[in-house]
Amino acid sequence: MKNSTKSLLNLLYLCCSMAIVIFILTILGRLLGAWLAWDMNDKFPFSSEDLFICLKLTWMGPPTGFIFWYFYYR
Repeated sequence: MKNSTKSLLNLLYLCCSMAIVIFILTILGRLLGAWLAWDMNDKFPFSSEDLFICLKLTWMGPPTGFIFWYFYYR
């Protein structure tokens, strides 16, 4: 495989993996925060709005992956 193709595959891998990691970390952080603020008499305070916030933060994965690729693999 050519170096340019390998480098672009590394870029794609880094962008996707960083997006997945950021999504998992934000979900776990939101769930932990909701669990700590939870009153047992009420319903669990994690809503679809929290999930939407996690999905919006996931878009920080591709720029982060690009930065790692630019300074390490390029």
